[in-house]
Amino acid sequence: MGYRKPERRGLAYHLATPATISVMLRDGWVVMARCPACQLDLRIDLELMARLNGADLVLFGRTCRCRRMGCSGRMFFMGTPPGEQHGLFWPLRAIDIKVLLGAS
Repeated sequence: MGYRKPERRGLAYHLATPATISVMLRDGWVVMARCPACQLDLRIDLELMARLNGADLVLFGRTCRCRRMGCSGRMFFMGTPPGEQHGLFWPLRAIDIKVLLGAS
């Protein structure tokens, strides 16, 4: 099996493979954060995140505090993988290695 461009890989591959910010930036991900408490949606600048937090940060399964004044909610990250329709975002959930390996 040879190399496949990121935009040629399926959605299931992208959502099951946690990637660092530098890989997401290189491949062309679009990332946002959503607060379930107040419904605030924010676009995430991956270049700025890489400069502030390091290029090895993984957003899968991470949360951050809500930026809206007075809201005590926690924002979770959502992303659009390369090759997918822009404007559709999927939650970047943490991957349980036991489920991935099929162990019980």
